[in-house]
Amino acid sequence: MSALRFTGERLHEEDPLFAIDLQRHRAAYAYAIELAREQSSQRVLDLGCGTGYGTHELAEALPQTFALDRIAPDSRARHPRALFIRADAGELPIRPASFDLVVSFQVIEHLENPAPYLEAITRLLRPEGAAIITTPNLLQSDRENPFHVHEYEAAELAALLAHHFEDVDMLGVGARAGAKEYYEARLQRIRTIVRLDPLRLRTRLPRSIVDRLFAAFAVIVRRGIQRSEGLPEVQISDFPILPVEPECLDLLAVCRKPRPQG
Repeated sequence: MSALRFTGERLHEEDPLFAIDLQRHRAAYAYAIELAREQSSQRVLDLGCGTGYGTHELAEALPQTFALDRIAPDSRARHPRALFIRADAGELPIRPASFDLVVSFQVIEHLENPAPYLEAITRLLRPEGAAIITTPNLLQSDRENPFHVHEYEAAELAALLAHHFEDVDMLGVGARAGAKEYYEARLQRIRTIVRLDPLRLRTRLPRSIVDRLFAAFAVIVRRGIQRSEGLPEVQISDFPILPVEPECLDLLAVCRKPRPQG
């Protein structure tokens, strides 16, 4: 079992209630592996790797993978071709222009000021390299995650990234039938719960209580679907990477030609 505290936001591989979300995020890693192979990437950085499940998949497929986060990875994520670094993105002990590919999935929405984070990516990326950034699509979000400081629509994210990269290709993580129905059912349940608090008194509670409530309801909502409708069996292929559209679950930006900083 993971030693990390369950928050309802960080994915833990051993919990079947979160298996669908895990496949959704693994689709982005699968896309990154394909892109890395296409551009013959030798050194890859997983920035904000969390428990490290995606880093392990990168390391299985690619020559050399580095991973960075403020938390220690799950022991099962360790891999002989992966080096885990525990540090903050703004204080990276890595020389500039070290990587052919930087991936950073579900990180930017946690940042009040994303500029230092994006500057770190451009600094670490080789001029001919690419960065892949994902974040929830605001148009499909329940907007209740207390760990998310700012969620983005596609145009807003593209404009932000354009300050740091000359070439930004906006894509999205879609969902095929079973997965799409599951997320629609989940969103409906969350909205039903939220309607019980029309004055948004939950936003005035101490943050520690808000975090505990979020973790509890993350489980309650998923268990409710499991009991009434069952959880669909999904694969990575159920979350195709498509041109961005309002229905995408996540935004996925492929960024090239980092702009000089400073």
